[in-house]
Amino acid sequence: MLFAIPDEAAEANRAEVSIPKLASLYLTHDWDGTVKGLKDFPKEDRPPVAPVFFGFRIMVGMWVIMLGLTLWAGWLAWRRRLFRTAAFLRAATWAIPTGYIAVTAGWITTEVGRQPYVVYGHMRTADAVTPTLTGVDVLVSLAAYVAVYFVVFGAGVYYLVRLVQRGLPEHLEGHELRPAERAARPLSAATEPD
Repeated sequence: MLFAIPDEAAEANRAEVSIPKLASLYLTHDWDGTVKGLKDFPKEDRPPVAPVFFGFRIMVGMWVIMLGLTLWAGWLAWRRRLFRTAAFLRAATWAIPTGYIAVTAGWITTEVGRQPYVVYGHMRTADAVTPTLTGVDVLVSLAAYVAVYFVVFGAGVYYLVRLVQRGLPEHLEGHELRPAERAARPLSAATEPD
């Protein structure tokens, strides 16, 4: 199925667009393979449908965008126009969040899709909770993670802003600009005074 609007209560899909037997081929490597659906499992063993369904499709959609940009970049590089094509550079800029969105959607698909089990058939999520863990413990742990990420990403953003503010030098010391050459001192751009 390529797209549908899942109706969890009716156990059906609305507005379904699908390619017959594609899932059989993809999942079992056989055109006539059997693929179990949610109806083959008891209701208490099924994950919530909508987050898994749409999370997976969002993840694949982001992959399609990244693949398209990669192919476009390859074609432009072959024609030696990669850094001079404004439409591509704008599209690449707008596509910056696609990797993050894809990873997050994949994580949601995986974590929600395994519910209500931690280990399928052996341990349910409700049984995997640490009995001694309190809400304060979780809050302290979350606050520590937020603090560390704030410092790490704050330093990264500060460094990048400093690089952009300095800009390119008006002249290079004794040699011409060679974009493919690795800088001898990459950190000096953000720390050395004018």
